[in-house]
Amino acid sequence: MVISREQALEDFDHFLMVMDDQSDALRNEAAKRGITLDLSLDDLERLEKLFDMMVGDVDNDTRSSLIVSFGRHLGEVVRENYGGRWCELLDDENNVNFNKPVIIGHAKLEGLEFAPLTTMRAYSLRKKPGTLRRAVDADVNPDALDLSELVEK
Repeated sequence: MVISREQALEDFDHFLMVMDDQSDALRNEAAKRGITLDLSLDDLERLEKLFDMMVGDVDNDTRSSLIVSFGRHLGEVVRENYGGRWCELLDDENNVNFNKPVIIGHAKLEGLEFAPLTTMRAYSLRKKPGTLRRAVDADVNPDALDLSELVEK
């Protein structure tokens, strides 16, 4: 389904407007389960634990909704600890993050995009402990890739 730029921006505005309410709801659900979410980097492991508790045998729609809620919180953890801002990328349809909310300006390397919803979806598929921490670390402090050996001299 193709949507207009105006609709995409409206959807992004809505994504941002409901963030506080969804964050509060997620913190409340966490508290019911004895987990405190405080937007610190320790939330990375807590989010994995909480997601595992909440996802159980839910249907696909509920799982998708949880991924978005958890992704919002994950993005806020990155934004609060490393800076940056939420952005909707709409200029390059070939960008893997096209029309997805991402965090930009969070790393020393200019142009990096952290895609928290995609990262949360990856965790939901594999449920490998430490996935969120590794994803954030790799995005905030990327290793330079030396391709000089591949270039003909």
